Amino acid sequence: MINELYRNITMGLKHIKSCTVYLEDVTENFKRPSFLIEFYDQNPSRGINGCLNNTVRVDVHYFPEDKREKNEECWKMGQDLMRELWIDGFKIKSRNLKITDSVLHFMFDVCYRECLEDTAPAMQTMSQKTNIKEE
Repeated sequence: MINELYRNITMGLKHIKSCTVYLEDVTENFKRPSFLIEFYDQNPSRGINGCLNNTVRVDVHYFPEDKREKNEECWKMGQDLMRELWIDGFKIKSRNLKITDSVLHFMFDVCYRECLEDTAPAMQTMSQKTNIKEE
């Protein structure tokens, strides 16, 4: 499920700006502008019918082009992410952004439900005696 979440966040980011998206780590000579997706917290809880309710906290970094108006570009990208980012198949909650050292941090929670398929039979077969004598 985490791989699907990475893939869908990447597609959502590329819908907003077509640039390189890194997962969890950037290379030494990375390209700008680019995004970096990091998961920094996960809060699983039991749901009904053996399902797992999961909340993952995500921090998307945006590295603007190397020019003078970095913070202005970060604010504009932050507004675009706030308004337009959607992740197919997942629910986004608690959107928040900040700029640190000319890098945008767009943080949000992703909530989803994961159900494992139970192959065990729900009931056992019942054997019944039919040769009962009445008195």
